[in-house]
Amino acid sequence: MKTLLIPIDFSEISDNALLYGVRLANALSANIILLHVNPLPVYNSEYNTLTFSIIDALETSLLQLKEKAERLKSTQFLKGSVTYFVETGDLKSHVIQYNKQYNVDLIVMGITEHDTKFTQTLFGSNAVSLSKESKVPILIIPKGYTYKNIQTIAYACEYDSKSVSGNYLTTVKQLCHLFDANLNILHVIPENHLINEIEAELDLHIEKTMEQTPHKTYILLEDSASEAVIDFVRSHDVDIILLQPKHHSYWHRIFHTSTTKEVAFESPVPILCMEDGAKLSNRW
Repeated sequence: MKTLLIPIDFSEISDNALLYGVRLANALSANIILLHVNPLPVYNSEYNTLTFSIIDALETSLLQLKEKAERLKSTQFLKGSVTYFVETGDLKSHVIQYNKQYNVDLIVMGITEHDTKFTQTLFGSNAVSLSKESKVPILIIPKGYTYKNIQTIAYACEYDSKSVSGNYLTTVKQLCHLFDANLNILHVIPENHLINEIEAELDLHIEKTMEQTPHKTYILLEDSASEAVIDFVRSHDVDIILLQPKHHSYWHRIFHTSTTKEVAFESPVPILCMEDGAKLSNRW
């Protein structure tokens, strides 16, 4: 049986991601783990007190999660089980811990909204931050998105040896087989760029590796990779975008918005982030 981990913060965005996760769990005959992580309490020096009691917060959150789990079982006709946990501290650390402890196959979560691209760059999102470190794939659900069967996957594929390694492409093939989905492979290159010999060889490698998987390959001429991917998704029938998050230096993160982050905040469809080295469990 497969296991989906769904972080919950009781917001509207989180609840919508939960509903998507429940429908997906039913389609995959998977179990669900709900996880809420309370932030560490802030000490108020003026009154020499903590802003809230850790124990009280844990008890309140646990009761809310229990009610949510019971409601899911009674109204969503779950095929699998629902378990729920509450922790205190850093969300990312606890999610990575739960991935290992409970053999999680997929994380499903919403994405926090920001008003401007500047605040997106400055504050980012728990979902995007997790996607860069988790060895378990993360499915990021846009606000208000309603579940639909995954029939077409758009894979944003860079001309990069890691992106088209045999292991990663094998995982992409498994993903398409899991959902019986068609694949659109997207290469984004700047306008007036001529494909060089290395890129041509990578193209041939991809086509040979994916020859048994129904797919189409598109060359998108655009200086901005994120804009090219989003424009493609808006003009084609796509159910999820597959991205491979990249690691950047601290200063790069401060002054440049990553493609993963830009697509995550703008995408009208869910984004599946799979790091290099991330693998689908044998249970898929």
